[in-house]
Amino acid sequence: MAAETHWEAHVQPAVASSGMVAAKHRLAAAAGLEVLQAGGNAVDAAVATAFAVGVVEPPMSGVGGGGYMSIFLQETQQRVVVAFPMQAPRAATPDMWELAEGYDNELFGWRLVKDDANIYGYSSIAIPGMVAGMAAALEQFGTIGLDRAVAPAIRLAEEGYGLSWFDTMWQAQDLDLLNRFPTTRATYLSNGNPHRLPFATTPGAAGTLRQPELGATLRAIAENGPSVLYGGSVGEQIARHVQDNGGILSAEDFAQYEATVHAESVLGAYRGANVIGMRGGTGAPTVMEILNILEHFDVRGSGHNSAGYLHAFIESSGQAFADRFAYMADPTRVPVPLDGLLSQEYAAAMAQTIDPERAQPQRTPGAPWQFQAGNGPPDPGASLSTSSESTTHLAAMDGAGNAVALTQTLLSAWGSRVVAPGTGVLLNNGMMWYNPEPGTSNSIEGGKKPLNNMCPVVLERDGKALAALGASGGRRIINTVAQLAVNLVDFDYDIQAAINAPRIDCSTTNPILSVRIDPAVCAELKRRGHDIVMAEEAFLPRYFASPVAIQRQGESLVGAADPYYPTSAALGY
Repeated sequence: MAAETHWEAHVQPAVASSGMVAAKHRLAAAAGLEVLQAGGNAVDAAVATAFAVGVVEPPMSGVGGGGYMSIFLQETQQRVVVAFPMQAPRAATPDMWELAEGYDNELFGWRLVKDDANIYGYSSIAIPGMVAGMAAALEQFGTIGLDRAVAPAIRLAEEGYGLSWFDTMWQAQDLDLLNRFPTTRATYLSNGNPHRLPFATTPGAAGTLRQPELGATLRAIAENGPSVLYGGSVGEQIARHVQDNGGILSAEDFAQYEATVHAESVLGAYRGANVIGMRGGTGAPTVMEILNILEHFDVRGSGHNSAGYLHAFIESSGQAFADRFAYMADPTRVPVPLDGLLSQEYAAAMAQTIDPERAQPQRTPGAPWQFQAGNGPPDPGASLSTSSESTTHLAAMDGAGNAVALTQTLLSAWGSRVVAPGTGVLLNNGMMWYNPEPGTSNSIEGGKKPLNNMCPVVLERDGKALAALGASGGRRIINTVAQLAVNLVDFDYDIQAAINAPRIDCSTTNPILSVRIDPAVCAELKRRGHDIVMAEEAFLPRYFASPVAIQRQGESLVGAADPYYPTSAALGY
C-alpha cells in the first residue's frame, strides 16, 4: 500500500482548579471566565458565554436562535435541562410552501421547495428561544442577574473584535446570500465583500467587526429582561419587518413563547455514568440508544478504534439512526416511544441482532413500542434528517462541582441571512427543520418544535460531574458525543485526548472514517462488509463534528477544544 502524508492537529488541554469554560471562540470563553472569577457559578458563566459567542461567532448562534442547556448542580444533586428551541409560528401550515421537483440530498433528503423559501429569507424564520432560555436558567439556577451576564456581550458588540481568516472565510462562503439583504450586508460585510483578508502577520489584520445595533438590543435585554423580545418593542420590531417582507412570524408568536425546565433529565446510564440530556426531539436520545447497545459489547477489551469496537459502533449507530428516522419528532405533538427507545431491554434486543463478524447491509427500525409502558400505535414515521447545519457548543464547570453543557444554533450558517433593521439580530432559518410535505411526523404545524440534532450532555457518576460534552456539526454531532463518552468511560482518556483521537461518523449511508485510523483496521471492516469512506480531518471541509468539552479529574478541571476549529478555546483559573 502506498504511503502518503495526511493532516494531523492536536491541542494541549487547559488545567485549572477553580473554574473552566470551553467555547468555539476564545473571546466567548473569556466572557464566561470573567463571570466565574467574579464569583458566579457554572450556569452564570454558561449564560455569559452563550450571549458573547452570538456576537463573536455570528454565523452560528445568537439572540435570533435557540438550543438546550444540560445542568448538573452538585449541592442539590439536580439534573436538569433548560429547553429553548425554535418553534414554528402559529400561522405555519403543512402546505405553506410550494414544492419543487426533486429532493435536497445535501440537507434533509426532503422535497425541494420553490425558491428555497424554507432555507433562507423571511418565510424560513421560526420563533427564537435563546433569550427566554438564558433568562430561565439564570432565574432558577444562577446567582447573577441578566444584566451582569449580558455585559461582556454588549462590550464585544459595541467595541468590536478583531476578525480572523476563519471569520472572513464564513463571510466569503455565503457572500451572495448575505448581499441579498441590505441590513445583513451592512452589518457583516465591507462594501459587499468579506473584510480584508489577513495577509499581514498582525493580529486582527482582517479588520474589526462592530455591531452597535445588536449592542443596543443587548442593552435593552440587560435593562428590561426578556420581555423586550417576548411581548415587547424588540420582538414587535422584528415581527413587523418579517411580515412586511412576506414572512409569518408575528409579535403574538414572541409573546406566547416560553422556555421550559425539565427536572431529572437523566436519559440513562452508560457503564454506571448517568447521561444528563434532553428527552425529546433532539440528538440526545439517539446518543443514549447507541451507548445502551454498545454496553452489550466488550468495548474496552476490543481496544480503542479496533475493528471489533468500530464494527460494534457502526452497527449500534446504524440501529439508533434507523430508529431516529422512524420515530423521533416533537413528543408533545406526535406519539414517540421515548421510554422504549431508551430502555435497557430494547437495547439488549437490538444488540442480539448484531452479528459480531458481519455487517448488516441495512439496519431497519426496531419495535420500541413493545418496550413502552402502555405500548401504543406505531408512529407514521419521521423523515430522514441529515442536515449539515452550523451550530455552536460551550461548556462550563466551577469549583463547587456544578457542570453545564449548552448547544445553540441558527440552524444554517447565518440562519435565514436576515438581520432585522434597527435590532442587529440575525434571525434563524429554523423552519428548514420541518418536512415541507404534509402527512409526516415532522411536517409543519403551528407551534410545533422541530426534530434537531443538538445533544449537550453532562456525564455524572456517584453524585459528581465527570464531564460536560457536546459539539457543533449537524447530524454528525450525535456520533461525536457518543465517541467522546466511550473514550472517557471505556478507555479512561483525558478529555483533550478524547477529542484529538481519530473519529468515525455513521450518520450517512456509508460510514466515514478518519484516515488516521489504522489501515489494517479499515481493511478488516471492509472484510466484514462495511462500505466505508476515508476522509481527512482538516479545517475545511469538515466530515466530523466539532466538539469542546470539560472533564473533572480529581480536584482538577480539564478543558478541551477542537484542534480543527481555530477559534475554539478552553480557559480556566
